[in-house]
Amino acid sequence: MNDKQITAERVQREYERGKDYKNGLNLYESVKICERMVEGDQWAGLRVRQLRPITMNFLDPICYYKVAQIVSDDVGQEIEPFLPDEEAERAAKIIEQSIDRVVERQKIKAKHREILRDAFVDGDAALYFWFDPSAKTGMDGVQGDIVAESIMNTNIIFGNPQSARVQRQPYIIIVQRVPVEEEQEKAKKAGVQDWESITGDSESEYKGEDELSETDKVCTKLTRFWKGENGIVRFMQVVGKVIVKGETETGMTRYPLAYMSWKPRKNSMHGVREIEPLINTQIAVNKQFTALGTQVINNAIPKLVYDKNKFPDGWDAEAQTIGIRGDPKEALTGVAGSMPIPTDAFGITQNLLDTAKNVAGANDAALGNIKNPDNTSAIVAVQQATAAPLSLTRLSYYQFVEDYTRILIDMFHAHYGIRNVKTTETVTNPATGETSEQTAIKEYDFSQLPVDALDLNINIGAASYWAETLQIATLGNLMNAQVIPNAVEYLKRLPDNTVRDKAGLIEAIERVQQQAEQAQLMQQGGVM
Repeated sequence: MNDKQITAERVQREYERGKDYKNGLNLYESVKICERMVEGDQWAGLRVRQLRPITMNFLDPICYYKVAQIVSDDVGQEIEPFLPDEEAERAAKIIEQSIDRVVERQKIKAKHREILRDAFVDGDAALYFWFDPSAKTGMDGVQGDIVAESIMNTNIIFGNPQSARVQRQPYIIIVQRVPVEEEQEKAKKAGVQDWESITGDSESEYKGEDELSETDKVCTKLTRFWKGENGIVRFMQVVGKVIVKGETETGMTRYPLAYMSWKPRKNSMHGVREIEPLINTQIAVNKQFTALGTQVINNAIPKLVYDKNKFPDGWDAEAQTIGIRGDPKEALTGVAGSMPIPTDAFGITQNLLDTAKNVAGANDAALGNIKNPDNTSAIVAVQQATAAPLSLTRLSYYQFVEDYTRILIDMFHAHYGIRNVKTTETVTNPATGETSEQTAIKEYDFSQLPVDALDLNINIGAASYWAETLQIATLGNLMNAQVIPNAVEYLKRLPDNTVRDKAGLIEAIERVQQQAEQAQLMQQGGVM
């Protein structure tokens, strides 16, 4: 057999080799534990009848506080060519428009929170893209669109697991757990001869497998990506020993996977799970609060004691009359004193909880849990200082967004073909010489998109409403201070879509200025 031939058996061997690497890091079990702890299932496996354990989940607010610190500002892409060229600028605007459409239709900005949450809890997160030729686009005569799906790090196999650089991998395997009947139906429609050989299997490594019932039959579908000798990405899909999708060329030059780690680990594709060092502290806090609760129930409330010889039927606290033996005057009862809880018990537990939050960088000041704050500016300063260490993770997040932006551009070129796009052009009236911007819907051939030759600068950063408002306010202040010399220069620097027909307004101002200059010259000539 040719070593370069990709078979189902070879894909399965590569998959098992990738699992062995992850098992060496104890990844599967660690991810399950971290997920359970953040979700609040922190007493898994405990079998007791009378004890009701207490859960004081401080991992969940820490997780979502840090995620919120990064995604509190929306992000946007600004695409511009490095070299000024009319065709390149037109292509860049079309790319921006197309990216915005995919991001909105696939709700990718909502997936950002899910991605960052997975990266914090599991160590890594990924966004997987593929082209669905049957998807409806909302355009007449056009079918097929890009689909985005978040993937856990346990479901990704790198050919070189000691590197996290996606585009440098010899191959990538995406692992998906799918219903057997659904996959059999797809394979049968695709004309796969061995479709009946697709059977269910048990993969206990993956999250959610424990929740499946015996009647839920699922199988493992492996999608293997690699780059051919011409640099074009190819893929095939395998279920067990059955090839459900043969070797197919995508037309793309980049793997359709964007990948990020919350805190990278040296010489490994998997990052550090930031939640993991806090788990033992979380368990200790739960045990201490459970012990304190049990102490209160068992010993904090005084108990009634009595002489069994005087009360043969026992003591019934709800009975209206109680029968005794002998003289009722001698039927004495008493109260057993309660055992006070040590004053240091709550202090030690609270100190442990506060210390854990401080170490994680999510203390009460950062979370805003302060009663009657006296110095609000100091609290804001503390919150900003606490969020400063997340700047490195925010940069990784921005790089992640840039990576999938370049993937989308590659997919436009490979799959979109001819589609309608909105274009804005400057039109000159031949009679008056006035110019105006006109918007039109025109066809654009994405296969002619110069992906290789188009040298693009993709700027990723905060793209909120306030950023645009601040820019307008700053320009207004510069205009009032006469730093900006005239209205034309002011209008040129305003963000797009803030003033209707901005180009026409600039043209009109320049025309009035020219007429004023000509009138002044004529007046000076007459005086002379």
